[in-house]
Amino acid sequence: MKRIISILALVAIVLVTFGTPVASAQQGSGRYVIVFNGNRIPGNAANAIAAAGGQLVRTFPEIGVGIAVSGDPNFAANARGVRGVQQAGPSGAFTLPSVMVSEDLQANAPDPAVDIGYYTYQWDIRRVGADRAWDVTTGSHDVVVSIIDTGIAWNHPDLAPNVVYTACFAAFTTCTPYPTLSYHGTHVAGTVAAAFGGGGAVGVGPNLGLASYNVFEVINGSVLATDEAIWAAMLDTAARGYEVINMSLGGYIFFSDGHADGAAVWTAWNRVANYVRNAGVTIVASSGNGGVSLNGAIAHIPGDLPGIINVGGTGIRPEPTYPQVGTYDVLAYYSNYGASVTLVAPGGDTGPDGTPWPFPGAYYLVYSTYVDVGTGALGYAWAGGTSMASPHVAAAAGLVKTVNPRLNPNQVESILKRTAQDLGNRQFFGHGMLDVFAAVTAR
Repeated sequence: MKRIISILALVAIVLVTFGTPVASAQQGSGRYVIVFNGNRIPGNAANAIAAAGGQLVRTFPEIGVGIAVSGDPNFAANARGVRGVQQAGPSGAFTLPSVMVSEDLQANAPDPAVDIGYYTYQWDIRRVGADRAWDVTTGSHDVVVSIIDTGIAWNHPDLAPNVVYTACFAAFTTCTPYPTLSYHGTHVAGTVAAAFGGGGAVGVGPNLGLASYNVFEVINGSVLATDEAIWAAMLDTAARGYEVINMSLGGYIFFSDGHADGAAVWTAWNRVANYVRNAGVTIVASSGNGGVSLNGAIAHIPGDLPGIINVGGTGIRPEPTYPQVGTYDVLAYYSNYGASVTLVAPGGDTGPDGTPWPFPGAYYLVYSTYVDVGTGALGYAWAGGTSMASPHVAAAAGLVKTVNPRLNPNQVESILKRTAQDLGNRQFFGHGMLDVFAAVTAR
């Protein structure tokens, strides 16, 4: 019998240190993004960066971006003066979400041998119409969704049938593909493609392929994913011909301070996203858990980048079940919102005010696959966040590609937007609630 574990991801906790280098990560040296002119790396790039006081340690020749290290606090300004350099600034790093585990909830967890998760807890799967879409397609390993995250526990019985590739990318350490730092990627993967018959959960696309990318590492005692590790995973996805990327991660960049440092990161992210999309990959990302408007001077990377499907999170009322009489959706209190949000999907919350914790409050969250990285135990978890909303949409994109493999990313996004259920407030809900059945039957 598999262990069932209940977990609540706290909100407003997925942050990024844009504009601030990862200090002391390389023997006291800062790490910087160098954006070269013309989407290429000049032949003299290494010597030019050395003359500016740095060392070029990594390049992405596909997009004309390099990574340099330097202990000189004036390096970014010096590098911006180098011939052939468009922009330079400190690289960023994403932090892991903080989590809260309820011991009481664990002790009173239902027996999965009696109460199978899909039938009892996964209101979110039915809310987006995935169960209806299965009459059309359940997906295929011909379509692969890359989970760029903390890695997938590929030995989980609900995920093992669908994991077709595993990899890891890091900036400073020797990485391992298997998740050793967080459950997060395993939970996300289950929402995408937990298989039929695994025993506890079912994903939106139960037969889609899954590619596991672990991009998080320990840097100076913190668990972080650097820009360069994520970019490497995105480019690897494109090189392997996979169809969809899910990134349930992100952080903020501000455009109102007049500082040139952030421009390098923003431009580099745009370049890699454009390259990957031009290779035929649909990119889906979470809108962020700050509960803030993304209009104006604040942006959330990567979701706010042009061409990326930016997903907000919702909760359900009055009960954590679907369908039900009088059901309606609410924007989850943690979900970012604004004109850049493309559409929404269930991210879960803890229910209406006064809902007892831990039950039934946990049932308003999203139920999916889980690995305890401390013990290696495999099980299931309730979690909440836009991290949980995004994989619903990534899986839907995979099912759309299964039905019509010739579609390009613009066409996939267009279908998802025009088939979404209009929830009224475009600032809160974008084009509306994901409707997987409508998307896979669209003409």
